[in-house]
Amino acid sequence: MIRKVQAKFIRLFESLSYIVTWSTFYITFRLLPFCLYKFHVEGTDNIPRKGRFILAANHMNFFDGYFVVVPIGPLRRVSFLIAKRALQPESIRLFWLTLARLIGTVVLDDHNQDAYTRALKKLHRILSHNIPIMIFPEGGVSENKIPRKFKGGVAKLSIDSKTKVIPAYIDGTYGFRKISYWFKRPVVRIKYGKPIELYRYAEACGNDLDKMAALLRDKIIELSGVKEHPDSFREEVKEIENKLSNSPIVKSTTM
Repeated sequence: MIRKVQAKFIRLFESLSYIVTWSTFYITFRLLPFCLYKFHVEGTDNIPRKGRFILAANHMNFFDGYFVVVPIGPLRRVSFLIAKRALQPESIRLFWLTLARLIGTVVLDDHNQDAYTRALKKLHRILSHNIPIMIFPEGGVSENKIPRKFKGGVAKLSIDSKTKVIPAYIDGTYGFRKISYWFKRPVVRIKYGKPIELYRYAEACGNDLDKMAALLRDKIIELSGVKEHPDSFREEVKEIENKLSNSPIVKSTTM
């Protein structure tokens, strides 16, 4: 009985902490465009109003996650995945860790298979509670318009939980840490694509997680406006989607 009460108290505290912390971030990121940068958003109608989903985007800056989820609103809880090594500088890492956990972030402590597996299990548990998650499949920051190779974890999450993936492309944040960048009032652009039932691609891809992640990467690059790139899977994506359109629908529990 005491443990149940303690568990309820912890959940209540976590919820209140999340609301207070995230509301502060939301207000800050909503007010900053009026003086520091311009904020252009497209495709918000592709984001489900309820239920779980995996929001996957390219990665250019530490604050990308906040930019990508701000259009969802201040009251919608979204959990993140972040690598501990990304919390810089080390002198204030404890502050970043505390802040990250207050907003429901799953922290990847080490870059080894065990830590990676633990993080995926935590994310799967979060999805099982109908809470959306936000991840960067590149696993790091890239300065290029075309993102780096995606890791297969996003595909595994989609398969294991039968959850749709919302592709998102963000541009204009790479130079945020440079003071000179702010002199020209930069433009931050975000575009959300249509939900993808990535878990339905598994059989067509031979259950190859990396290949499924590559197909998702292609969808995100498509949102950037880049029509062709050297390692494009665009034709293969179309072929798989044509096959899926003629196959029985596997129901998603995202809604």
